[in-house]
Amino acid sequence: MANYLEVITAQSNLLQSELELVSLKKARLEADLYRSLGGGWK
Repeated sequence: MANYLEVITAQSNLLQSELELVSLKKARLEADLYRSLGGGWK
């Protein structure tokens, strides 16, 4: 059985991981959009 602090800490860690995942997905979509619009040609 976990105490309240352990639960809050676990929820905080989960939220941080989810925020990082969203940030990575956003960066990937931005890169795909940039490429789709003709960017990145050398």
